[in-house]
Amino acid sequence: MNHVIRLFRCILPVVVLSVLLLANIPAQAQRGSITFTQINVPGSASTELDGINNRGEIAGYFVDQSGKQHGVIDQNGVFTQLDFPGATGTKTVGINDLGDLVGVFTDSSGVQHGLFREAGRFTQLDFPEATATQALGINDERQIVGSFVDASGHIHSFLESLGVFTQFDFPGGTNTISYGINDYGEIAGSFVDATGIQHAFRKQGGTFTEINPPGSVTSVVFGLNLLGNLVGSFTDAAGNGHGFFDQVGSFLRVDFPGAASTDANGVNALGFFVGDFFDASGVEHGYIAVR
Repeated sequence: MNHVIRLFRCILPVVVLSVLLLANIPAQAQRGSITFTQINVPGSASTELDGINNRGEIAGYFVDQSGKQHGVIDQNGVFTQLDFPGATGTKTVGINDLGDLVGVFTDSSGVQHGLFREAGRFTQLDFPEATATQALGINDERQIVGSFVDASGHIHSFLESLGVFTQFDFPGGTNTISYGINDYGEIAGSFVDATGIQHAFRKQGGTFTEINPPGSVTSVVFGLNLLGNLVGSFTDAAGNGHGFFDQVGSFLRVDFPGAASTDANGVNALGFFVGDFFDASGVEHGYIAVR
């Protein structure tokens, strides 16, 4: 599809959506040019938000008071709990504009499998002969990216398209994990270099680009949108964790006010992004933010 047409199709409804989001989300915290709003699943012990689509629907997961993980979708403040049938724990982390979800569930034997949810129906996803699989990102073409563990215990990335799985790895790196894919097929994630340091990357076609936010020691990209914006996290030399927003090479550090650490996990075409932070007591909370 022509890039201009794809952007127009994406941005036009998002402009309308932005008015609704700004009208319905009260500003609760401000840090520099970023306005944050904390979001917790009602009654949860912890909440993490990982993906946001151009309709403002948010995917994530929470831990209940008994310690069990559940997936969740937040549709304009209405939370729906999601559990893969028979699973001991469920995480939903990626969402597209069709409302399809991807994530991970753990079976009764403790094995992790990818999941895909379409129109309320769950499907299990497993990379062939893998010992564990995670589905982490999905675009509107229903292309899915994630990671798997092979029989030797090594971690690799995969792209699943029309039922066909393709393995790929950052050149010269190990432990490649892909967290997001946009409608252009651009993929983002992380890898580990020869010295054992984790770095973020972006993949455009067959070209891999390493991404290191200023002041970072380690880094990872968790999400990307059609405009080329990236969100992710990094650790600094003191070991502190920060989120970041990368607008075509211009990096903005993301820190929820008063938080011990912050992650930026998913971003839509208008620049609304979601993530999680840990408070001074070590409790995880979700948030939505806008620049």
